[in-house]
Amino acid sequence: MMMGTRLHLRYHFSSRAPKVTKLDDALQLFDEMLHRKPLPSIIEFNKLITPMVKMKHYSTALSLFKQITMAGIRANIYTMNISINCYCRLNHLNYGFSILATIFKLGHPPNVATYATLINGLVLADRVFEAVELFKKLRRHKLCEPDQVMYGTVINGLCKVGHTSKALELLSFIESGSCKPGVEQYNAIIDGLCKDGMVDDALRLFTKMIENGVHASVITYSSLINGLCKFGRESEAARMLIEMEEKGIPPDLHTYTILVDAFCKQGSVKDAEFAVQAMVRRGLHPDVVTYSALIDGYCLRGELDEAHKVLDLMVEKDLKPNIITYSSLINGYCKKKKINDAINLFREIRSKGLVPNGVTYNSMLQGLFE
Repeated sequence: MMMGTRLHLRYHFSSRAPKVTKLDDALQLFDEMLHRKPLPSIIEFNKLITPMVKMKHYSTALSLFKQITMAGIRANIYTMNISINCYCRLNHLNYGFSILATIFKLGHPPNVATYATLINGLVLADRVFEAVELFKKLRRHKLCEPDQVMYGTVINGLCKVGHTSKALELLSFIESGSCKPGVEQYNAIIDGLCKDGMVDDALRLFTKMIENGVHASVITYSSLINGLCKFGRESEAARMLIEMEEKGIPPDLHTYTILVDAFCKQGSVKDAEFAVQAMVRRGLHPDVVTYSALIDGYCLRGELDEAHKVLDLMVEKDLKPNIITYSSLINGYCKKKKINDAINLFREIRSKGLVPNGVTYNSMLQGLFE
């Protein structure tokens, strides 16, 4: 039986959305649906195109919606919301707002998803203050009742531009209302507070979150561990790692990499190695960032042979060293007065198609003129 026939049968006999995971299959099924008599409803087309959007095929999704319109099928509010999202993801925000105008023109009342998508588009385009103004307008004129997603988008935007205190005020407002915040909203502010150096405030908010019955996620713990490590509080970070494991929240690669980097920066490379071994035992695979942190730790201690062993291990695992990896090695060579080795490595960077950064140049200059 041909693929097209299988897809057709699955679509025809199932009331659920067709389980399409490949773009070519989706396009084939779309073409089949477009030639059916009578034409399927807009709801069925929405079900097909939604997974394509999740696969980030935004331009293709918009093209298919245009074909649907040309075929005489009238879009509904869900279709238009998807189109707005696609335009926002493609950084064509003006087209997204033009669809909003079309929605009003057709007499479709925009829903909370419509506005939330536009607010998210403004945040994605680094137009956070415009997003906040739109949000305020919606509340002021009672155009829609914000939901958890919309609140979360505004909170993310505020944290993105460093207005964590404003995000915290909004969180307090949400807590007092009927639409209670979820872990994603708390995570954004906890991460923002940690980045602002307000780790104790982040820990207090974490405690409040737990008291409010919101369960922490691996992202929550990773943000706190990162904040603690940045301010030399590795022992507290290690205790937090144990706590998350006791609560049945397994650390992910990002969590361990934070610890590896922190241990290396404080000179405890052996502890960093233990962290790497622990993640490997859990079935996690260290990536370029993890190994680069370990290489940097060895280079800072002047242990270039150990650093090269890690580099060889990276290559063995088919991981390509990046500019951070090379910069750490160049810095290590320069500190050891092995300038020729540093120069050779600097030339190798070019041959690998990598671009030296400020750290690379600074290390070379210090090595040449010290």
